Amino acid sequence: MATAIDTNRILTLAFASAMAEAQGKWTRFCKQIDSAGVAQVTLGQGAFGGTMSTVSRTAASDPSASDFFTFETDFAVAHKSLIHTFPVKTLQSEYGMADLGAQLAGLIENELDAAAGALLSGLFAAAHPRAGAGAGQVGAGKKYLDTGLAFLAGEGGAGTQDNLITSALAEASLNTAIKLLLQYKSDRGVSLNLGSMGGLVLVVSPKNLQLAVELTQSALSGADMATNFVKGVVSEVVSTNMLTDDDDWFLIDPKNTPLAIAYDSPAVRLTTRTTGLLHDAVVECRYVACKTPYEPGIIGANVA
Repeated sequence: MATAIDTNRILTLAFASAMAEAQGKWTRFCKQIDSAGVAQVTLGQGAFGGTMSTVSRTAASDPSASDFFTFETDFAVAHKSLIHTFPVKTLQSEYGMADLGAQLAGLIENELDAAAGALLSGLFAAAHPRAGAGAGQVGAGKKYLDTGLAFLAGEGGAGTQDNLITSALAEASLNTAIKLLLQYKSDRGVSLNLGSMGGLVLVVSPKNLQLAVELTQSALSGADMATNFVKGVVSEVVSTNMLTDDDDWFLIDPKNTPLAIAYDSPAVRLTTRTTGLLHDAVVECRYVACKTPYEPGIIGANVA
């Protein structure tokens, strides 16, 4: 039988290796932020300027930022732990301890995937952090995913745009979502060209996985057998069973995603608690799922 030091070392190494190799579904459409040593994460930015303008050498003053304002959102980092009970005889096997470490790493990835799924599903009901009728805001009473979201509110060139549709996943609705993303503008009215170089991610439930793959990977599309332009735009399909509604789906630009999970390096350790037949290990993680106050980078389909 290995010593307590040996079993802890094997468990820790196997856990760390499995965490390094794991590619949770959340990493495909959420940014990863290091939250080591912090109690909260602040996401946001200052909004100023817009499109460039010509300045004369004889101009009386230097160009200045217009309508400077800052929107930030704070998220408290939660410390969570799980007591995992396993047979004492596992301590006698190096393979058993290594397998236990991998299992515990899987539990962490499942936890983070669940947090990302809840974050996605909650966007339909979440109040937009910039809801309001003032400068830099998107309109009174607006949700994070909504229609008629304002840009350049109260200024020249003001307009609205949508990042919400309600149609079930299909060729036409996916094309609509892609076009909405391609045309999306910043809060300063600047075209962002999201997805113009491809690389978009389609997030669906397992119910829609086959359809999603067919829509994005087939060489031809539709009854007219035309070239499937979606294949060059959507690079990956992510299937998750963590969505609260199996019919909902999301189109996300992973390079510009407003979604993030901030987390500290997880840890695992054996405890001294035992019944003689069973032993305990504790796995811990500090994390929070969060979103920026700026929504460009995601289109959601809230299907009734």
